[in-house]
Amino acid sequence: MAQANNNKRLVIDYDDSSTKPSLSIKELLNVITKQLAESFGNDCVRELNDDEQKFSFASKRLSENLQICLLEQNNDQDATMVVTAASALIHELWDLLKHGVGWTKPCFRECYVIAQIRLAVCYLEKDDGREALKCLDMAVIMGCPGELAREFVRKAEEVIESSTDKNNEKSERLLVSNTIPEQTSMPKICNALEKIATDATWKVFKREYFDMDKPVQLTSNFDMPCIEKWRDLRYFSERFGNRLVPLEIGKYDDVDNWREEIITMEEFVNEHLAPDIIGGSKSSSDGVSYLAQHQLFEQIPQLAQDFEIPEWCNAGRFERCNVWLGTSGTVTPLHFDSYDNIFGQIVGYKFIRLYLESDSKYLYKSGGSWEENRSWTDAVNDNGNEDNKESNASKNTRKKQTFRNAQGNISRVDVENPNHEKFPEFKNAKPLDVILGPGDFIYIPSRTWHYVRSLTVSCSLNFLF
Repeated sequence: MAQANNNKRLVIDYDDSSTKPSLSIKELLNVITKQLAESFGNDCVRELNDDEQKFSFASKRLSENLQICLLEQNNDQDATMVVTAASALIHELWDLLKHGVGWTKPCFRECYVIAQIRLAVCYLEKDDGREALKCLDMAVIMGCPGELAREFVRKAEEVIESSTDKNNEKSERLLVSNTIPEQTSMPKICNALEKIATDATWKVFKREYFDMDKPVQLTSNFDMPCIEKWRDLRYFSERFGNRLVPLEIGKYDDVDNWREEIITMEEFVNEHLAPDIIGGSKSSSDGVSYLAQHQLFEQIPQLAQDFEIPEWCNAGRFERCNVWLGTSGTVTPLHFDSYDNIFGQIVGYKFIRLYLESDSKYLYKSGGSWEENRSWTDAVNDNGNEDNKESNASKNTRKKQTFRNAQGNISRVDVENPNHEKFPEFKNAKPLDVILGPGDFIYIPSRTWHYVRSLTVSCSLNFLF
């Protein structure tokens, strides 16, 4: 699923006074429609028209439906026409993404965003806030900036709030333990990561660690509301239960069972996280499910009120914050990133193993596949050719996995169970280990290798700068 939006065309200036909350839904729609058209919608139409002769799928049909979605809506007939066009766009583009060649051009993503926003407004005009939110969530999950949909989200929540029974009893609290259960598979700690002094300022951090690209555990007396508030998972299901979220389900190295799904937050809590806490059977493969690296605060900005950006981020230029929420047993394989990272544990416990960039020569960097050491085989052989004996379905499945890991920044070594016969140089790498609990933070410099395993149900934030 597309989560991060790197498409600079998807930008709209919300400082315009015409977008203030006092506008009606229809007035707001026509204002935003105009802005959508001017900012990227018209470019999108032109791009589709240019592609008409180049692709086998119906770019002309997409273009015609998009143009209908960009029209002002003045009466019921317009509304009916927009619903038909938007629904057709969503269906065709989703089918293209899942079963076709993918979204190879920015205009496909932009078409999808516009269609979902227009369909959401049609639901709002019928006072159906829940269906409107589903459309808006899908737009954001698939790459729409949160600010583009924010006013419509706010109105949808108002509609839902006005129709909700205020007398509903709250469910029993679902608390993540502040201790690690005895039955937890604990890692073997090799070399403990250095811990900075509690009273060290961000300027000290910058001078001694950030400027030196030196990882360190950061300690402080955090009193952020999220540490206690998010510990009760009912907070997510009761306050934001109808919001859609993207999940990775199953073990990351299990090609047959790993999949992506979009479900409601309530389903995520009740069917995936709750069984992990109370010891019941889980619905996912081996009970592993993960809302991973998702910009949840773009989608649900109310959550950002529960924490503050750590002052250590003053050492660089803060870019964004991602949320990681999942069951015990989630694993992020050994990899490095191109950005600096303040990683904070909010709920539960995680084990993190780091290797300095100087150890890269021992870590067997992959071009994206894990065929040398994982239980699933790669979609592409070393010579770049697919195995012709496989079925098309099998190829497509394995392609999906390859693309998912085709960043060129992943190690082929399973760091907790290394195969020294296949990877003999790995024994020369020097790990730095840390177990993070609620309120613990670490600094991971860019290009520092790191492996992460959740020891319990866990919620983490990482601040990129």
